[in-house]
Amino acid sequence: MRKNKSVLLSLSIAAVSTILVAGCGTGSSGSLSTSGNASNTSSTTSSVPTTSGNKGTISIGYVDWAEDVADVYLWKDLLEQRGYKVNLHEMQAGPLWVGLAKGSIDVHFDDWLPTTDKVYMQKFGSKLVDLGKWYQGKTKLGLVVPDYVNINSISQLNANASEFNHEIVGIDAGAGETQIIENTVIPKYNLKLKLVNSSETAMLVSLSKAEKQHKPIVVVLWSPHWAFAKWHLKYLSDPKNTFGSSGWIQTEANKQWAQQNPTVAGWIRNFKLNQTQLGQLENDINTASSKQAGVQKWIKANQSLVNSWFK
Repeated sequence: MRKNKSVLLSLSIAAVSTILVAGCGTGSSGSLSTSGNASNTSSTTSSVPTTSGNKGTISIGYVDWAEDVADVYLWKDLLEQRGYKVNLHEMQAGPLWVGLAKGSIDVHFDDWLPTTDKVYMQKFGSKLVDLGKWYQGKTKLGLVVPDYVNINSISQLNANASEFNHEIVGIDAGAGETQIIENTVIPKYNLKLKLVNSSETAMLVSLSKAEKQHKPIVVVLWSPHWAFAKWHLKYLSDPKNTFGSSGWIQTEANKQWAQQNPTVAGWIRNFKLNQTQLGQLENDINTASSKQAGVQKWIKANQSLVNSWFK
């Protein structure tokens, strides 16, 4: 049974607060949940000599989504080159936003507005500062099928539900897009398909398997995402506009941290990527022996762009 998102958010805050006092914790998944794996990484090998001395520690929170992973590993490398220690915390969305507001997380690069992360900004926005729209393109959310699937609209799903095993293959339960589907898309279209929450990785595995077997599948996806370059996919039209209009991605920082770290905050404000640049960064990471190696390959090929962020 679906729960009201404000109730879920309240539960998330209550349950996670004690965890975040001591740092980022681990647990099991849930909608707007307090759970998530918090993993810290601080490798300092870089493509250019690292500045001597430790200028301080920066904690960056992220969800295991393609564009978020790309951003945080890029900035980990860039900041470590400049003498900072960077701790990356992989979390679920709910506790990440709580941590950002409380100050156990300093920066989050993946705030999707005006719709996806609206509930989090309404709750925590007064404690955060916007460090700019880094993605120089339009974002989109929706339900996606391979182009060989013979339907084109969300309104056609019920009549063809059996082809999809009465399932929509979803992502993280705490994701803003998940909340939109559960609280708006499904009730407004009276969908008879069940949203099966998992993770981006699991969703992509299911999509890849269906593509290889040429079988129907409907998944939760968004743009920008490298999946649209790998496979021939299409968004199902949304005549009731339940996903809202196109939007943007911006970076949020804890307000107190940004005030205390104006130099780093200024660098992040200068950060901009277009669709091609982001796509290449994601591809370099996906095809390299490690995320760090992929990031360093991309930096080498885009050094002039990178330099412009640090002026």
